Amino acid sequence: MSLAKLKNVSLRRERDSRFVLEIRSLSLDNGEYVAITGPSGCGKSTTLDILGMILRPSILQTYEYCFANKSINVGDLWGNYDDDSLAVLRKKYIGYVLQTGELLPFLNLSENIELCAELADRKNSERLSELMDILQIAHLAKSMPNEISVGERQRVAIARALASSPKLLLADEPTAALDPVLARTVMNLFLSAAQLTETTIVMVSHDVNLVREFNFREIKVNLESEGGMVASILDDGLII
Repeated sequence: MSLAKLKNVSLRRERDSRFVLEIRSLSLDNGEYVAITGPSGCGKSTTLDILGMILRPSILQTYEYCFANKSINVGDLWGNYDDDSLAVLRKKYIGYVLQTGELLPFLNLSENIELCAELADRKNSERLSELMDILQIAHLAKSMPNEISVGERQRVAIARALASSPKLLLADEPTAALDPVLARTVMNLFLSAAQLTETTIVMVSHDVNLVREFNFREIKVNLESEGGMVASILDDGLII
């Protein structure tokens, strides 16, 4: 059973009503690695926010997840304005890694990592220790965010996102701030940690070479001009 199926899901930007993102079809399988690629401003990060149930689509036909062997009609939750149920799903099943890590400056690294697991009621000290070992940050556990490098912050952010063992991890340019050599090191560690939690990854990236080197399934956002701008996603592997 697929983890997610979306068909004819679209969103019109509030700040620019001429821009429309259309997810004509998108399917995610359990445990796979998918990369969303395309030019700047085409809606890649917006796609992550739709998948993360943060942005409400303007129009949708099919939007379903399968979590804990249970099919969930996200379209119905949006239609019923059931924000509480959407928040519970995000907390239990979705992880997020931003470009800059966004660590809480008043918590040490260990506390930053534990926070998401605690919020999801999934704190597992042994797993947290394994993640920190895999990501090579165990020695930094008591350090504060302002005491570590950019690459270390990204690894901490990845550990934090995986600490609750999410079914889906959304990563927005997780290596964009790193030099090419460090980006590949962090990506290796990232995927090793994701294997521990059996997590599906959807990553936005401008680095097509990195995407292909690590065998992500690439889905391109295509731009069309129709008196404004339409960005569309068509996943050829989806059959509904």
